[in-house]
Amino acid sequence: MSLHQPTLRVLKILELLANSQERLTLSTIAKKLNIPTSTIYPILQTLQEKQYIQCDLKHKTYHLDFQILALSNHIKSKNKVLELIKKHMKTIRDLTQQTCQMGILKEGNVLYLEKIDANNQVQLKSFIGTSYPAYATSLGKALLANKNKNELKKLYPQAFQKITAKTLNNIEELYQELKSIKKNKIALESGEMNPQIECMAIGIEHKGKIIAAISISYLLYYSNEKFRETNKKILQEEKNKIEKELSFSFPDLDAIY
Repeated sequence: MSLHQPTLRVLKILELLANSQERLTLSTIAKKLNIPTSTIYPILQTLQEKQYIQCDLKHKTYHLDFQILALSNHIKSKNKVLELIKKHMKTIRDLTQQTCQMGILKEGNVLYLEKIDANNQVQLKSFIGTSYPAYATSLGKALLANKNKNELKKLYPQAFQKITAKTLNNIEELYQELKSIKKNKIALESGEMNPQIECMAIGIEHKGKIIAAISISYLLYYSNEKFRETNKKILQEEKNKIEKELSFSFPDLDAIY
C-alpha cells in the first residue's frame, strides 16, 4: 500500500522538530526533508494556526507547541488508566486462578486490550488486539448491557455470525439476555465462542457510562452454582475498586480508547 504523501510530509516535519536539538528555519526544514519550501510553508502555517508548532518571529525558527504536549499527556493518561485496571486484573487472576481479560466496545465488536494469563491449560481464541462480535462473548455482552433494541439494530444490521452452535441467533435473543445482565450485574457466555469454555464478565462504569469490561475464562467442566457465585463476588469487588479509583484519579476520563 502506497503512503499518502501530504500526510507523510506533515509527520516528517513534526518528527524533525521533535528530534532536533535546535530550532529550525523554513529553509533548513526544507533542506533536511528534501521538500520544496513552497510545499513546506503552507504546512507550517497550518500547524502553527492549530498550535502544534510555534514560530519565533525574531529568528524565523520553528519548534513544537503545547498541542503536541497535550496529545502526549493524553496518551500517558490512557496508559495510566490501563495500568490501574491491569493491577486489578492481576488480583482477579490470582484470586480466581483463571485467565482475566479486558476489552472495550468498537462498533459491534469487543476489542481485547489486556490479558493476564493463568497457569492452566485453557486455550482461548482471543489475544490482545483481536476483536470478535460482542454478542458472542461475555465481555461484549457486559459492554452492551445498557443498549436498547434500536441501538442494537444499528450495531447489527446483518444476521448474527454463528461461531458455535450456542452462539446467539438474533437481536431479540441478545436483548433478552442483556435485560438479565442488567438485573444480575454479570454477563455469561457458555460455549458461544469455544464449545468447551465459559466466560464471566462485568462492566466497568465511569460517569454513568460503560467504558470497559473485565472477564474470567474457564473450562465448562468447572462451572457450577458455587463456582459462579464465588467468582462473581470477586469480579464485583474488583469492579467497585476500579470504579472508585477511576472516579478519584481520572474524573475527566470519557473513554479508554
